[in-house]
Formats: sequence, structure tokens, C-alpha cells
Amino acid sequence: MKFFSLISLTITALTSLVSADYYQASRITYYGGPGDEYSTKDPFCQDYASNVPSSVSGIPYYVALSADILNKSNAKQYCGLKIKLSNAENGRSLSALVVDKCRSCGYGNVDLSVEAFRYLSADHLSKGVLKQVKWCIVNGPSKFACPSSSSSNKTTTKKTTTKKTTTKKSSSSSSNSSSTVRKTGGVYVELEKGTRYGYSSVGTSVKYYSGNGYVKFTKSHHNSQRTRVDAYVNMSKAGLYNLKIKFNNPNSSSVYNRLVVNNNYYSIKFSKTGSSWSKIRLTGIPFKAGKNLVEIRATDGYMNFDYVYIE
Repeated sequence: MKFFSLISLTITALTSLVSADYYQASRITYYGGPGDEYSTKDPFCQDYASNVPSSVSGIPYYVALSADILNKSNAKQYCGLKIKLSNAENGRSLSALVVDKCRSCGYGNVDLSVEAFRYLSADHLSKGVLKQVKWCIVNGPSKFACPSSSSSNKTTTKKTTTKKTTTKKSSSSSSNSSSTVRKTGGVYVELEKGTRYGYSSVGTSVKYYSGNGYVKFTKSHHNSQRTRVDAYVNMSKAGLYNLKIKFNNPNSSSVYNRLVVNNNYYSIKFSKTGSSWSKIRLTGIPFKAGKNLVEIRATDGYMNFDYVYIE
């Protein structure tokens, strides 16, 4: 009798070990539908994975993981990886891209794109919630990693497509690589690759920057030279564009610095952020077709700039 119990216990333990490769979610929901289109912009993972663009509206299958699993400290372990989901209710499975975090999701639950939910629910969006879905991350952290054999398992999937990232040649003299990177939906101006003047240098001590670092201003002037960083970006069409500046202001209060696009000056109040990064959005900035000069110029100085994103 004891021997039989031991065998039963061993079998139970092995079964638990195998099932741990696929996490059983209690709720699978979706976002990015009618009235929620803006949620597809600025996904959390855009700063941590090169294959996650600033807008994921062109990607059919993507997901947001619960915020108590995905955060800044482990973003590079999850962001841009492939998640496999399987719905035991109807036998449907798919693969999707991890692009965002869901603050309202309970631990281990997943928010899907509309198309991913549509497929996994067998065209039953009206359900709103799926409760028989297991998931794992391909090459992800051990707790949620797919078993090695799952990469070769055949599942019904829909191909996820992203635009190829290309670089444009820049006139920056401080780096041999381009200061602009085109991604789906817009252009990133990586400021650490631009041309720097005055008390402007490249920093890496503030965590979670994109690219190879960020630009830090320590004083507004060096002798008679204004502290600034600039880069050139080529635009295919003239028009009014929206911009986002990713910044870190470690001061005890807000400070002012300027954005200059060609000959247009914009004085910007940057709120204090402590040790974190934040973004400020400007709308209706005119650009001309061809080469444009984008510059961050110190007024108060002493703060950090990661990139300018042109939507």
C-alpha cells in the first residue's frame, strides 16, 4: 500500500512538473478594439525590444502580460518574445508577440489583440473572457518558458508581420552610425548619436534607455557656446507632425529647455521624474520634405534626453 502511494505521488509530481511549462490563466481578455484604438500606441516594450514598434496596430497577433509579471527590471526577458497560447475549450492555438503590460490584469492573465482573441475564441468576441487558456513564452524565463519540444510542435497560427527596421544616413559627426531609425509608424531620433555641443555628453547610468545611451546636459553654456544636441532627419513629405521626447529630469522641480526644428523654437517645461523616464508629446510641428534639423537646446540645462520620436 505504501509502495502504491509512493508511485502515485511520483506520477502526480511529474505531471505537475510538465504542466508547469504552460501557465494556466484564469482570465484571457482583449484590448485595442473600437473606442480603445489609442492603446495600440506607445506599447511598454518599444523601449526594450527592437522588433516592437511604437504602434502595434499593424501587427495582428500581440499581447500584454500582467504588470506583476512584466516590469522594467525584467522587460528584456519578455519583450519582443513569442508567446504561445492554447484554448482547451476549442483546441485552437496561436503564437503572438509580447508588446505591452496590462495593469488591470491579475497575475498570469493576458490581454490579447482583437484579432488574436477573435481567432482563439473561434470568432466569439462577444464572450469577452476566455477561461481555459494556457500559455508559455518561447525562450522566456524558466518559470514561464515553453518546453524545448514546443518550438517544433505544429499549431494553428497566423503569420505575424512587422516592417523591416532600416537606418538612414545622418550627418552627425559624433558617431559613425545613424542618429535616426525608422520603425513602423514613425522615426526615432536617437540623441546619443547626434552632434553634441557645450556641456553635453552621453550617459548610461539612468536605467532603461533605448539605443546605446542618452544625452545629458549638465550646464546651459560652455563659455559662449550653448549646450545642445542636434541631428538631421529626412522626411519624405512636408507637413505637420506630432513628436514625443523621452526625458529624465532628476531635479527637485520642473525645468525648461527648448526643442528646435529647423528655425522654429519651442520652449518646453519638463516635469521632475526622479530616477524614471517620462515622455512629453508635442503636436503640429512643421517639417519640410527632405533634410530637417532637430535640436534639443539647453535653457536651464541639467537633465537627460533619450530620443525624439516623430510620429
